[in-house]
Amino acid sequence: MTATKDRRWSLLVTVAASLLLITLDNSVLYTALPTLTRELGASATQGLWIINAYPLAMAGLLLGAGTLGDRIGHRKMFLGGLVVFGLASLMAAFAPGAGWLIGARAVLAVGAAAMMPATLALIRITFTDERERNMAIAIWGSISIVGSALGPIVGGLLLNHFWWGSVFLINLPVVVAAFLSLIHISEPTRRRGI
Repeated sequence: MTATKDRRWSLLVTVAASLLLITLDNSVLYTALPTLTRELGASATQGLWIINAYPLAMAGLLLGAGTLGDRIGHRKMFLGGLVVFGLASLMAAFAPGAGWLIGARAVLAVGAAAMMPATLALIRITFTDERERNMAIAIWGSISIVGSALGPIVGGLLLNHFWWGSVFLINLPVVVAAFLSLIHISEPTRRRGI
């Protein structure tokens, strides 16, 4: 069963927006760290963990998350990852201390690790036409790079106008929109040999 063209591209927009968040969160705190350490009273070591808990935990969980997605379904993994990512964003935004924020960043990584392999797997399964699939994967890769580059810029802009927790609250509208969008799209049937 092949997804309609509108559904295929709608799915790409959904997973690309979520991937943008995943990569944005990897670098968004670079400009916010001095403010965070001052307002939370974080030590230098805690500051390092605030930054590094997310990419370190995510890297360690990616392989297992991809394998689990193969077993239970990539759509389920993606939706579950969105929920975890959204809740962890709330936890991080209102963290009362450095330890809490480090823990929230680790939980953010769990959600990101659940979503990341699922984004590419859903594209691979949904786009059955090789030319369209190649274009979708190219867009996916470009979004990943753009998110990493935009992180410090977005973090700086938000800190100029809002408090430090806003760098996490920006995730929530995208998480809700992606969840509502994907909940209406059924998981495509995997073709033989993929």
